[in-house]
Amino acid sequence: MKSLLVLAILATFGAAADAEVLRCADAAGNVSYTDNACPAGAKPVGRVAIPEPVVPSADEAERRRQAQIDSAVRSSQSQRESTEAAARQPAPQPSGPIVIDASRTGTPGGRSSDSRWSNRSDEPAFIDDGQPYPGVVGNPVRPRNMAPRIRNCDAGGCQDTQGNHYNRSGQIDRYRSIDGKTCQPVGTTTICR
Repeated sequence: MKSLLVLAILATFGAAADAEVLRCADAAGNVSYTDNACPAGAKPVGRVAIPEPVVPSADEAERRRQAQIDSAVRSSQSQRESTEAAARQPAPQPSGPIVIDASRTGTPGGRSSDSRWSNRSDEPAFIDDGQPYPGVVGNPVRPRNMAPRIRNCDAGGCQDTQGNHYNRSGQIDRYRSIDGKTCQPVGTTTICR
């Protein structure tokens, strides 16, 4: 603590060349520094000479400036090398299965210009499931559309294949819950019976 105080005082009075600071101590042993007379109740116990500030030579200043430039160049080069190394990294492999569908290649008629991928039904489709030896299977079967289809409509609204009832504006007004109850939304509440 005392050394920090000394440094602060030395920095404050550092402008005066070859100056001295007076060290004062009171009866309790508290030490203070001043460039004037000691405060009341304290007596001088010594003097501290303030060294003259060291001014770096022109060669030293040039060497420090060049070291800063070299450091900035090395940092920039290191950043560029790490960016280039990241660009050379292979793309990460997907974690799930990859299904290649020739009908979605964007070519007219869904046909691919690449002879490896075809939508002919007699050729097998290649499925990459991420395993070391991907299997070859027949053409994949498209999943069934499980969305409910409207089947009965009358003056009160329409009913779909899952038992839901829609009003004339197309909003659902009754539906069948998982446990088989008929539910009806009323405002922010749903009533199931």
